[in-house]
Amino acid sequence: MNFTYYLKAIPSGRLALNLIAIFFSLVLTACSAEEISLELEEETIEENDLTQEDKLSTTTYKGIFATKSASTRGEFLLKIPGGVKNLKNINQESIGKLSITSGESFIAEVAEVRQAEKTSDVMVQFDSEDFSFKFTVDENNNPLLSDVVFKKQEGSIIASEQTANNTVTPVTGTYKCTNCQDQDSPLNGIELNNQERTFNMLLTTMDGTTSIDIQALVLSLQETELISQRSCTSNSNYTFCVYGSGLNGTNEDLEWSGVHRYTSAESGNTCATLAGNFTLNYQDFGKIAGEFKSDSTCPDNTYFISNTGNDNNTGLSPEDAWNSIANLNEIDLQPGDQILFKGGEEFSGNLYLDSNDANNSANPVLISSYGSGTATINAGDDFGIYAYNTSGVKIDKLIIKGSGMNLNTNSGIMFYNDLDGDIKLDLIEITNTEVYGFKDYGIVIGAYNRNSGYSNVLIENNRVHDCLDTGIASYGHFSSSKTGYAHSNIIVRNCEVFNIKGYDRNKHSGNGIVLADVQNSVIEHSTVYDCGSGNTNCGGPVGIWYWDADQVTIQYSEVYNMSSGSGCDGGGFDFDGGVTNGVMQYNYSHDNDGAGFMAGQFGGARPMKNITIRYNISQNDAATNGGSVYLFNGNNNSMSDIYVYNNTLYLSEQTSNRASANIRYIYWKPVRENINFFNNILYAANGADLISIPEGYDGYFAGNLYYSDSDFSINYKGNIYNSLESFRNTGNEIYNGASSGTEANPLLKNPGKGGIIGYGNKVSNLDAYLIQSSSPAINTGIEITEPGSRDFYGNVLSGFSNDIGAHQVDVTKSQEVAMK
Repeated sequence: MNFTYYLKAIPSGRLALNLIAIFFSLVLTACSAEEISLELEEETIEENDLTQEDKLSTTTYKGIFATKSASTRGEFLLKIPGGVKNLKNINQESIGKLSITSGESFIAEVAEVRQAEKTSDVMVQFDSEDFSFKFTVDENNNPLLSDVVFKKQEGSIIASEQTANNTVTPVTGTYKCTNCQDQDSPLNGIELNNQERTFNMLLTTMDGTTSIDIQALVLSLQETELISQRSCTSNSNYTFCVYGSGLNGTNEDLEWSGVHRYTSAESGNTCATLAGNFTLNYQDFGKIAGEFKSDSTCPDNTYFISNTGNDNNTGLSPEDAWNSIANLNEIDLQPGDQILFKGGEEFSGNLYLDSNDANNSANPVLISSYGSGTATINAGDDFGIYAYNTSGVKIDKLIIKGSGMNLNTNSGIMFYNDLDGDIKLDLIEITNTEVYGFKDYGIVIGAYNRNSGYSNVLIENNRVHDCLDTGIASYGHFSSSKTGYAHSNIIVRNCEVFNIKGYDRNKHSGNGIVLADVQNSVIEHSTVYDCGSGNTNCGGPVGIWYWDADQVTIQYSEVYNMSSGSGCDGGGFDFDGGVTNGVMQYNYSHDNDGAGFMAGQFGGARPMKNITIRYNISQNDAATNGGSVYLFNGNNNSMSDIYVYNNTLYLSEQTSNRASANIRYIYWKPVRENINFFNNILYAANGADLISIPEGYDGYFAGNLYYSDSDFSINYKGNIYNSLESFRNTGNEIYNGASSGTEANPLLKNPGKGGIIGYGNKVSNLDAYLIQSSSPAINTGIEITEPGSRDFYGNVLSGFSNDIGAHQVDVTKSQEVAMK
């Protein structure tokens, strides 16, 4: 089947794409019996004689099938010998065939024919034990199918007539949201998650070869944008056509694109694959991303590597496997190809990909293990996997090991783009993989040519450890004067990073997860610990942080036992130089040398603004430097709009850091442009200060709870305040003209005893900082009208919050306000 398409309008009803994306409801587009509105007689119409010409012609319809539950999908074929010119005389040999993606087929035959009492309209009932439907045609002989039932499930069929001039291609497949984890409520009654769902697509063309018009039916039969072809290329095996959102659509918030890979009929072995990505800007949910792929596929080359293989083999089957990685570096990997190493075995060598490999995000190359267990790539002193100027690559279920952090000279997995023209290469996935024994990075996404870089990167369920400099990172071409960013849409999720030692390299070393030069990014559900002990730089390592980044979030993560080495920092979480529109929430930082939560500027960074630090918990951070929350600025007048609220900060002064405080600024360049601290619990033990802000700096405090188990001490602008009342003389803790704030024991469940939550466990399991029912923190904060969707413990906040600290005990008032 040759599909070389350009955009051209097709009559309504001739084609539909039902892309049931993310929380799009399954749209049943077939007409119901009521819509057809036929007053049918009860008696069966007898078959009359057909002309010889009618008997020789057959009307064929092709279509797609789905159920409401989206659990069953398949293709539909209806053949009517004699055609539909006189439907009441339908040939009894007519059949409807349903082919389910499981491989099963079901055939329904003509069971009854009924005609409307006052018109010539005819309805035909097809029936079998498992499959039945009703069939008629409209005035243009377009098929109308209703009352579809498959194994007692109601379903839907969309079909179109197959003719010599009208090729019909039914397509079924799956899609999934790729960033729906941790959404707080269902959308249109459908649970939000990253699980696969189904879509259906029916392609028809005017003349069978040269035109196509695709429309998506989502929500309430709302049409999306029309689709236009971008480009088509061919090689010896396949034609690849790229398509994407076009003009004249009614849903401008949905954008999608993909690749159609197929072979022509002339090849003697026809096949087709459709795959791509979509984004939806939906009301208050923000941008939601996903991917889709058809059930139909074209055969791809799968290369097998086994210790019992032979490099003189084809490598195309387990029985004919190659023996070494060297053969892989001699071939150009086509989109959809796979490289599979035998599980449980170890392979020495280094895998290199370049621009001739992969480079198709809709049909990525997979590098993984086969059989039982996980395969190991022993990289020795070099890279494990190095991909240069290419993307459309998935790495899954591997162990990548180097010769050791003090022997290896490179990184475990590295993607690097230095293309001219601000080109972002699309799609990288690194999942379920262990990386260790490298000097530079465990996993790194790098670029160095203005805003060239990567988009749609997923780093998930990985274990990175025993590397010298950095666990997981991204970087780009840094310039304080440029606009834009090298990378976009990087997600780091469910990763464990530990024992990243750091070393003397004249800059910070020993970082856990650090992403830079990125826009639209999330780090979540990750754990970093025992890093930084070899650092020698002041301005040292941090567990999880961003710098030079925009629209970024760090959430649901734990960092502990970060060391500053012989330098400084060694903190938990950080928004550093040039971060804008950053949110740090639902994190647990504890027992680190440096600060729990930082926000600060280095000299020469882009301006920093709009930073939110909320619903986090810090326990006994700042052992050698910093504070529970720590602000610093090495840039003149370039740090503004900082909001720190509803955090619980517990600090017991350490002997090596006599200047420790729950909230502390460093004395460097002024920090004073709209810096706000609301509804935080400041718990100072063993002589620690509650606040330490130098003279010439500024910050506004309202609605906070202050407690010291010894002497109350706030060091603010060069003066010491020994009570909350005296601190109010500075203009702080005065909100809307009235006194705010509380000086009292917050009555936390077990402060200072939070311990380690550990990788794979939810940080909300931390019960030491739950507020007891009689706590003075309940309903005594200022009103936060946009607090976020939940507190640290997962309690839903309905647009209002006024408890103090990371635990919102009284959600009743929040819900009452939301209902008004």
